[in-house]
Amino acid sequence: MTVETMFIDSGVVVAGKIVLTGWTVGEDDPVTFRLETSDGRVGEAGVECCVRFDRADVAELYGHAAIDVGCAIGIAVEPFAGLDLFAASLTLTVLDAAGDIVHAQAFAMARLVVGPDGVAADQRWPIDLVIGGALFAPAVARALQWRLDGGSAVETPHIFLDSWARVGGGVIVSGWIENAATRQLVVLTDTLDAARAGSDLATFDRPDVADAMRRRGAAVETSHHGFLTTLPLVDRESARLFVLADDGGRTHPLGALALAADRIDSVENALNNFTTHFGGGALPSPAVMVRHVRPLLTGQSAPAVTHEVLRLREPTEPPRLSVIVPLYARPFLLRAILANQAAYPAGTEFIYVSDDPRQHLVVRNYLMDRRGLIDRPTTLVINGGNYGFSVANAIGARVATAPLLLFQNSDVWIEDGQALTVAAAELDEGRFGIVGFRLLYEDDTLQHDGMVLRRGRHVHDLFAAEHLGKGLPPEPISGDAAMTIGVPAVTGAMMMIARDWYDALGGFDPGYVRGDFEDADLCLRSVAGGRPVGLVRTGGMRHLERQSLVHSGGDALRSAITYLNCIRFNARWHEDLAA
Repeated sequence: MTVETMFIDSGVVVAGKIVLTGWTVGEDDPVTFRLETSDGRVGEAGVECCVRFDRADVAELYGHAAIDVGCAIGIAVEPFAGLDLFAASLTLTVLDAAGDIVHAQAFAMARLVVGPDGVAADQRWPIDLVIGGALFAPAVARALQWRLDGGSAVETPHIFLDSWARVGGGVIVSGWIENAATRQLVVLTDTLDAARAGSDLATFDRPDVADAMRRRGAAVETSHHGFLTTLPLVDRESARLFVLADDGGRTHPLGALALAADRIDSVENALNNFTTHFGGGALPSPAVMVRHVRPLLTGQSAPAVTHEVLRLREPTEPPRLSVIVPLYARPFLLRAILANQAAYPAGTEFIYVSDDPRQHLVVRNYLMDRRGLIDRPTTLVINGGNYGFSVANAIGARVATAPLLLFQNSDVWIEDGQALTVAAAELDEGRFGIVGFRLLYEDDTLQHDGMVLRRGRHVHDLFAAEHLGKGLPPEPISGDAAMTIGVPAVTGAMMMIARDWYDALGGFDPGYVRGDFEDADLCLRSVAGGRPVGLVRTGGMRHLERQSLVHSGGDALRSAITYLNCIRFNARWHEDLAA
């Protein structure tokens, strides 16, 4: 891509696309755009559509004979999930095919102003250009054109919203539309920031609606009048959904659905309904999950990452091992892990990272009240928000001062610290890049003895992490057996790694949602970097599995998160694991 100079004048969000308007002087059209918030969060996507138009003023300024230097550019919103696109200050960067920066500028996205007469002319004309440039599917394009022209809809007896639930950065909506399965439908937000059409709407049997239609003398073409879909609400001001029928040449409104308070459903029920209607008797396909659920769970604007550090007891000499324990919900677990400090080897410091704003005061007061009783180097980190597993551990690692890091869940209990000494020696000798530990349940059965990565039929044959022997009595270790063995991966509930190797690998990937698969991903990156993964098989360590996650959402939400993280993990590692 050859760009001499360019500038982006304005941008709006329309039906899941970003429409940018500006000009570029050069041989080729722009290739890739990057948006970055002031706190360092980044989204990047390729150009889907670039329409040139006349900008004689720019052409004259740069001495070009051609005047088609103006451009209206269309980009998908989905790759920017997690960014506040309406933040006061964004940095917009243009990249060429090689990934090199060819342009950068400060930028602010404008909200689309939709009034009774449609969209104002100064915002409308670039949208008209990219509609003509085939950025949108035909049915969506016609629905947009209807709304741009001031088209409106009211509530009618032909459609109904049974329930809706706000899930992360969007909504799951469910209801009925007469003859839904036989119509080409478009659901459009009143702010025009999102639209769904065609296969993005699941339809299902609603015999009650069919009976009511027959009693009225209406034509019943199908039994599938129920519908369900998702919408990532980029503009949180959306209050109504417009439902339109498209006949292939024009579109006409069937009515409006108000996102009213008396129709709010629980997140758990909405996700269960989504799985039922998009997956049948199984989980929805990976493509459906990425299309519908990922934007919901990652599309909310994440706050700037901040934290406060309280040194409760300073080390008298440089520590050798930093134990990093994120705390989320279940503040009573802090009592156990604080009392458990004595089981760790000499030269250990403890970094407790409070990642739950609801519990900050409880955690702070509990530790401050017992400050005089703490005899090991101990630090409390108060995070500015709930950042999740990867970011909380990354903050803890930055605060830690030792050359060895032990990432530990708050629901792990150590009765014998010998395994930690063994793991540290293995890392020092360079036999392994990461070392995990045999963990037992409270009834002495296995919780973790290393992880294997196998295809799972329940996740559409994607590779998933399995704990072999989980729930069974552990295999006895003979006196001449190696205390540490090589394994494909280990759990992040108890994982030791040298700080320099952790930094070289870039730590846990924050792109995974809230926890799951970050540990397997880090292990595979270590192996790919030439350092295998080991497991110390001594006893004396227990894991009350998922006690620290019990308040992070119900079963449906946790299952959706785990499945999405599995999909992300396979996007990176499937080819290597299948080889």
